[in-house]
Amino acid sequence: MKIKQIVGRKIFESMGKLPNRKYAVITRSEIKSEDSDVFYFSSIDNALSTLKNITDHAVVSDGGEIYKALINRSETFHISTVHSEIEGDVFFSNIPNDYNNVFEQRFKSNLDYTYRIWQKD
Repeated sequence: MKIKQIVGRKIFESMGKLPNRKYAVITRSEIKSEDSDVFYFSSIDNALSTLKNITDHAVVSDGGEIYKALINRSETFHISTVHSEIEGDVFFSNIPNDYNNVFEQRFKSNLDYTYRIWQKD
């Protein structure tokens, strides 16, 4: 099965469904999906319990609460750091000390950013 993206409901509703992706949407609302690419879960633990039976790989795409809940349970982080001041109210947590930066590349374009991969010891 394709990689599942774990997102919060608000983010999912604001960005919409992107092609060729499967979604695990975390929400407190009672929502049922008729779309075979979108699964709704009432908690992160419910989502992880189901996902471990259908995929070997899940990606947290967005959602401050989800990041906070999963940061110490993740094996790898793929993080893009944008080198610009951007307004917002949700920011990625500090990387825990037991992760090592195993890859880093800086990109200069219309939006300068650095892409890094961190892996748990």
